[in-house]
Amino acid sequence: MKRTELIETFESALINPADQVRQWKTEQNSGAIGFLMSDVPEELIHAAGLFPYGIINGKAELEKADTHLQAWVCSHARNSLALALGGNLDFLDGLIVPQTCDTTRMLLDLWKHVRPLAYMEDFRLPRQVDRPSVGKYIIGELERIKYRLEQYIGRSIKPEDLKHSITLYNHNRKLMRRLVDLHAQNPVLISNRELYTIINAAMIMPREKVNELLVKIVSTLEDDLNATEVDKEHVRILLSGTLLEPMDILDYIEEFGGAVVGDDFQNGYRYIEADVATRGSLIEALADRQLNRIPSAAFDPAHNPRRFFLANLANEKKVQGAIFLHLKFCEPENFDSYDNLQAMQNAGIPAMRLETQFGRSGLGQLRTRVHAFMEMVGGENV
Repeated sequence: MKRTELIETFESALINPADQVRQWKTEQNSGAIGFLMSDVPEELIHAAGLFPYGIINGKAELEKADTHLQAWVCSHARNSLALALGGNLDFLDGLIVPQTCDTTRMLLDLWKHVRPLAYMEDFRLPRQVDRPSVGKYIIGELERIKYRLEQYIGRSIKPEDLKHSITLYNHNRKLMRRLVDLHAQNPVLISNRELYTIINAAMIMPREKVNELLVKIVSTLEDDLNATEVDKEHVRILLSGTLLEPMDILDYIEEFGGAVVGDDFQNGYRYIEADVATRGSLIEALADRQLNRIPSAAFDPAHNPRRFFLANLANEKKVQGAIFLHLKFCEPENFDSYDNLQAMQNAGIPAMRLETQFGRSGLGQLRTRVHAFMEMVGGENV
């Protein structure tokens, strides 16, 4: 397959996400478990012989959720529930919702009421992640999720199956990190949109299929890297936020000479940055990965505050500007917003905050603001 055909496979998956799951369920005669955000241990779901499906993409009529959620609730939660209410997630047999904010703490109970599934669980993430007891707590929580999955499938999850799943996902993350590196080295090789399309599509496709495609894409791009002159004219941009939405922003940045070389999105680099050890206790290894992930608005350890992490990342990536995508009504992002902008200012990096939401972002206004920002940070290169 040619490079364009390989990438089109991922694009098609995002356009028709249900097709991948339904085909897999028919072939494997098994179920699919949906999850919100990206802190859910997919390896446990995969080791149970189930399909992990990330509910991050998909456009829904937000009004369908208005009967159950206030209009000022985070649009990601509203969009996810609206997808279910509209029948767009009827292929799911279960759901795991990580408790990362006030909204997600109550979302599962509401979902149980309006769209009950055979398997439904909260993943109760700790908030005080620097306490001595946090390791024991997260191990217990992972053991609970594992036990409930075993109850659902009617058998134990074997250590060798879990190790296989961890190895598979580690390989997947390694390949996607290589894609990120290739894009940063020469943005001409793979565009902003193509890169994040692959990362997002990976959340809704069989991981074995994703890895097969990624091996081919990485090989092709590495060959192209050696044969293509490096484009040094791109303006290097850092993106930050809870979720990358809408994806059109990637096009606007590229349209005006920019390349996204770093981010901390749940459906971006944060999804692929940390691997899991395959020696010793595998549950402890999953816990260790969770506790050492890069910070987010909902996970901000005292030993690595998000604002300083982002400033250091911006310097490391040698960015010329930072754009914060603020998901409307996201309370954790509200708390972080001022500190993050101040950290960039102190580091001497121009930064801008854009308010976005699922389904209703004013694309014309966003494009205008991105263009103005790119002119400011890019100078003659734009």
